[in-house]
Amino acid sequence: MTTIEWTDEVWNPTTGCDRISPGCDGCYALTMAKRLKGMGQAKYQNDGDPRTSGPGFGITVHPDALTEPLRWKKPRKVFVNSMSDLFHARVPREFIARVFAVMAATPRHTYQILTKRPDRAARILTDLCQCGSGHPPGEHFRSWMEWAATPHSPTYVPGLESGIYHRAGWPLPNVWIGTSVESQKYADLRIPALLEAPAAVRFLSCEPLLGPVDLSRWMPPITPMPVEQAPTTWAGYTWPDWVPARVREEIEGFWGTGQGRSPRDWIRDMHQQGAPPFGATLRMDDGFGPNPRQVTGRYVHAWNNIGRLVLADDPTREYAHTSFGTRDRERARGIHWVISGGESGPKARAMHPDWARSLRDQCAAAQVPYFMKQWGEWGPAPFIVRVCDPDVGWTGTDEELAVAKADSEARGATHVHTGNWLEKDGEREYWLHEIGHKPWSLERVALPDGTAAIRRWGKKHAGRELDGQIHDAFPA
Repeated sequence: MTTIEWTDEVWNPTTGCDRISPGCDGCYALTMAKRLKGMGQAKYQNDGDPRTSGPGFGITVHPDALTEPLRWKKPRKVFVNSMSDLFHARVPREFIARVFAVMAATPRHTYQILTKRPDRAARILTDLCQCGSGHPPGEHFRSWMEWAATPHSPTYVPGLESGIYHRAGWPLPNVWIGTSVESQKYADLRIPALLEAPAAVRFLSCEPLLGPVDLSRWMPPITPMPVEQAPTTWAGYTWPDWVPARVREEIEGFWGTGQGRSPRDWIRDMHQQGAPPFGATLRMDDGFGPNPRQVTGRYVHAWNNIGRLVLADDPTREYAHTSFGTRDRERARGIHWVISGGESGPKARAMHPDWARSLRDQCAAAQVPYFMKQWGEWGPAPFIVRVCDPDVGWTGTDEELAVAKADSEARGATHVHTGNWLEKDGEREYWLHEIGHKPWSLERVALPDGTAAIRRWGKKHAGRELDGQIHDAFPA
């Protein structure tokens, strides 16, 4: 079992890793590996490069751990490699294939693989058979999976039966693949690679969240605007230029004033029906017959599950009639789940509440499940609370607070203690109360459009509520 909020179990067929981006700076697994090595744990006796890794954290494969899921009879969500990265460059491809063979043989479990190396995941999982062209993506990799289920193979995993990947299908329906996104830079680098990896579910772990992240490029809103912002009459609605006049006429004819309907009704229907994103480029059926041909275009919702596809590959006509189903909606999204969370540990960096709110709202607009894992060490706090209780907040006067704010802003600070102060190395440090020998600190995290008050509550007390709600949605 595990205390990780979004899974039930961890499985570590490999251990060890190397830090490759700012999200790795406070790596909990690196610290834990050092402690486990000191305790004599056999898995953690190989040291990594001290510049990027550490004691007990060298990349190590554990063939004896491969059979663990075979013994778990009760279905569970399994986080693969909480103490490593399965797609690290020093994890052999054949060993990754053995891991996938075990996952294929245990369809009762749902496996969650999180990697900071989605480019290697995409290359391996779409590897072509070396015997020639014309083979489906991943054929060569799947042949390695089959080899791991062959008793006379040197890579055989005891307990596996041959033919597993043929029975399971591809991509494996019980395997989710995600990537870590701590900032916009790494969203731009990693998400396109993740989308190239075949997976039943693709997810993002925005933890530790170190800045605001815009996911609309890969997770566009279902509708052109929020329902409450839509005009109440069609006369007030402006269509994008790429929507042909005939498509506008057809939709307004159905949803127009003569029918007693408005743009708000049209937009609300998109949400209720779970339509593909408005304007998303999709390949869908042309018409509704038994064997319609496939055409590519930008999707415009009509009503219920009926839409129009503004064509991109047929110069003879502007659009096609089409309908969507569950698979069309999922294919249009690309990203099926988003997790966010702040950092924990003694050197934890703070997460601005607006960064989490933005991800929550983007997921709602795109109908993507959102999971708020934790605030971490820092969580929201009231900015001015005139009580003498250090567990609640500010105990100074408005005048004292104004001085503290003005001083911090004059120095251009983005993280500032507000409260009592002392001079230290030419800088003023502010705090509220001392509890034992540690200051009770209330800080401000700056954004271009405002600040938010946060407190170092500690992970347990900071919790995981966002604006009074727990967000713990999972993909269907």
